Amino acid sequence: MKKIYSFLGWVLIPIFFASCASVGDFFLNKPSKEALSNKQGAFNEDKKPAQFKLIYIKTALFKYYDYGILDITPKDIQLKLFKLGKTIGSISIGPSQICFLSDCAPKWPAAKEFFGKVSYGDLFEDILLGKDIFGGIGKQIAPNDTLIQRFQKSGEIIFYERKKGHILFRNMTTGVAIAIDDYDSPNSNTQTSPTSPSP
Repeated sequence: MKKIYSFLGWVLIPIFFASCASVGDFFLNKPSKEALSNKQGAFNEDKKPAQFKLIYIKTALFKYYDYGILDITPKDIQLKLFKLGKTIGSISIGPSQICFLSDCAPKWPAAKEFFGKVSYGDLFEDILLGKDIFGGIGKQIAPNDTLIQRFQKSGEIIFYERKKGHILFRNMTTGVAIAIDDYDSPNSNTQTSPTSPSP
């Protein structure tokens, strides 16, 4: 009988210490390998790879037509702007403010300055992310899975179009326009020119 207890002791002691190590990690608030891999996976889903875009922006204060890099992270959205292949700065949108090149301001005043009276704080962010604007007012589905919003608000006519690889916002009354297109290689003839956005 003593031999059986002795044998069990030699077998169970290493198992006990091994289990104590994993239990110790649990009580020391160390994340398990599974939790770490899940957390890393969730972060990777939130972080989208930077995308090379053809950008057209026309406002009273700012005009731009060239290539840019759209970088969307869980913390902010950054649109890096280039002129003749050299970076000239970026437009950065955080939770509470927008920075145009080197000037930063709270979202609502910045949006009003950028878009005019028919705007709201998250309008530029919603356009860059391809989301509905103004709560989806006037939304309809056109051929080729193109989503269109066409509506009138405070006397101004707004047109907003989204499809894979293309976003166009246009205030038909004031002339403010933003077009964001996926960059296609020069050999491809499918690239949309944002210089003539037409609804």
